[in-house]
Parts: sequence; C-alpha cells; structure tokens
Amino acid sequence: MERWIWIGLVALLLGLTAWGLMRPRTEQGLSVNVARVQQGEFVREVRANGTVEARVYTLTFPRPGRVAEVLVKEGQAVRAGQVLAVLETTNEAAQLRAASENLQALRARAQAQEAEFLSSRTRLQNQLQEAQRNLDLLRALLAVGGVAANEVRQAERQVKDLEAQLASLLQNRSSARRELQAQLQAQQNEVSALERTIAQSTLRAPVAGVVASVGFLVGVETTAPGGGGTSLSTPAIRLVEAGSLRVQARLAEAEVPFVRPGQPVRIELDAAPEQPLQGQVERLGVQAEVAGGGGSAVLPVFVRFLDAQAEALVRPGLTATVRITTLRLPRALKIPLEALVEEGGARFVWVVEAQSRTVRQQPVVLKARSLTQAAVEGLAEDSLLVLLPPETLKEGTKVSYRLPESSGR
Repeated sequence: MERWIWIGLVALLLGLTAWGLMRPRTEQGLSVNVARVQQGEFVREVRANGTVEARVYTLTFPRPGRVAEVLVKEGQAVRAGQVLAVLETTNEAAQLRAASENLQALRARAQAQEAEFLSSRTRLQNQLQEAQRNLDLLRALLAVGGVAANEVRQAERQVKDLEAQLASLLQNRSSARRELQAQLQAQQNEVSALERTIAQSTLRAPVAGVVASVGFLVGVETTAPGGGGTSLSTPAIRLVEAGSLRVQARLAEAEVPFVRPGQPVRIELDAAPEQPLQGQVERLGVQAEVAGGGGSAVLPVFVRFLDAQAEALVRPGLTATVRITTLRLPRALKIPLEALVEEGGARFVWVVEAQSRTVRQQPVVLKARSLTQAAVEGLAEDSLLVLLPPETLKEGTKVSYRLPESSGR
C-alpha cells in the first residue's frame, strides 16, 4: 500500500512539471522603475557652507590704572552708553578738586584786577579831563594878560603827568593781564587733563550688544594698548554688536545666477542642527576666489539672521549650512529628475500606459529644476513615468514595474 502512495506522488509531480513547461507564457516585458507625476509646491534651493561672523568691538581703557569695578559679565546684553568697567580715580578726583579751586581763585583774582584797573582808569581820566579844562582856561587868560606864563607851564606839566600815569596804568594792566591769562590757561589745562583722565577711567559700550568676554579683574593693574604690552596681552572686554550676526557662505559659481538679495534662507548651525533659523540674503560678494587647488570659483554670500533667538544661540566662528530658496512655485507638476530625458535640445519623458503596460514618448516644457526634481508642463497629473529609462526603450515597448505605492504589477 505504501508503495502505491509513493508511485502516486511521483506521478503527480511529473504531471505538474509537464504542465508548467507546456502552459502558455504571458509576456512580462522590460523591467523598469517608475514614479508618478505630482502636483504641488516646487522649491528650488541652493546650498552652501559658511561661518558665522559679526561686528565685534574689543574695548580697552585708553590709559593704565587699577580696575575698581567690573559691572558686566559674559553673555550679558548691554545698551549703548552703558558703563562696563571703571578704573580707580581717588587720586585724580582729589587733584581735580584742588586744581578747580585754584582755577576759581585765579578767575576771582583776574576779576579783582580788572575791577581795580577800571576804577584807577576812571579816576585818572577824570583828573586828566579836569586838568585839561584848567589848562585851556589858563591859556585863555594868558592871552589877555590875566595870568603869568609860569602858571600855564605848571598846568601843562600836570596834564602831561596825568597822561603818563594813564599810559603806565594801561601798560601795567596789559602785562599783568598776559601773566594772569597764562596762569589761567595752565590751570585750565591741568583741570581739563584731569577731567579727561577721569573720563577715560569709565569704559562704556559704544553700541548695544552682548558681552562676549571680560578680561578685567577688580584690583588688578591694566595697561593701555601699546603701553607696556602687546594687544594680545592687554585686558579687554569684547562686545558683539546687536543685529550684526550673519553667515558668510561660499557659493559655487554655477549657483550665483540664481541668488539675489532678499531671498529667504534656512540656516542650520552645525552646533545645533535640530534648531534651524530663518535668514535672508543680505548681499553677494564683489570678488570670487578659487576653491582649493585649481578648483572651481566660489563667491561669498552674506546671510543675516531674522530669528530673535539667534542672539542667544549663535556665536561668531560657528560653522553653518545655508539653504537659499531661489525659486518657489506654489502649484507645479513635479517629476523626479531621473525621469527627464534631454537629447539634442529636446526634453521628454517616457509615459507608461497603464492598460497596455507599454510606453510612449511625451515632450515636456521644463520650467525649473532642483537637485532632485523638475517642474514641467505638458503632462497629466498622476501620470506614471519611467525612471532612468534605458537607451533601448522605444515607442510601444511593453514594460513590467512595481508601483511607487509598493503594489505589484
């Protein structure tokens, strides 16, 4: 009985094999990959790598001195004119008070001298006028024999003596005035120098910004730039100007025609790729440079930040990737770039006829392209296209494929 079972199984296998070999075969067609035409927003981007930069102020005291106060810390936002640090000015303040008092005393002395001069001049002028009138009268009387000649001569001597006193008064006043003016000027210069020294003891923010670093320590002597140390060793406060952060990226020369100021930019910091920031093309550089050794040229493009949180996240020197949106079509027919064929100035795609599973060549109008897609005209929405069509493909060729939705065909 077991023997007949084995004989039956063998016979069944032989029959199935024969049927498989002898049954009619359905033509499978050329195996291809396909994708559907999609309608939607088409975006073309230009990508470039760059570095964050900003206007950074290195602030130092213009004179040496001992640091009395440091009023800011790293990362602190400051307004324009805000005091950042102060030098010790106790000695200078005392000297300024003394010099100011001396200056006031000299001014009072000058006023007193001027008042004394005016009083003496008025007295002498009045005496001279009276003596002149007396001389004129005596001369008239001498003409008619009313007085002796010696009286006239005595009156003349009195007039000359008063004129000499008045001239001496004017000369002495001029000499004393010059001397006092010199003393006043010297004292004023001393006061101005001390005021300037005290003013230079206060370090203020020239612009609004964020403190990047603080190099001063309270109680430690600091030197002025170029005065006893190099610029590298001179303590300073570094301030990043608010609103000056930007990315300088290197744009490939082939992408330059598509980029212009005002275009929107997505900025991805290498230090925080999960927090992309919005930006805008500020300007393009004026001179290109060769990238690497004998490579293609690149042009600087400057991108400014639009996000308010950029000040908190971004630091000068960080590297970033910028994605510049050079074209945005709200409604477009989009096809994979692998479906587009360009030959002899003509552009076309291979469209799959779903019913017959054959292909036909369809001319298209190219509106724009990106790295992965093309926006075209001349196709029906949801058309099925051959990707990377082989050179042997012809009109009417039967094909086999798997739909993008992963359903078999």
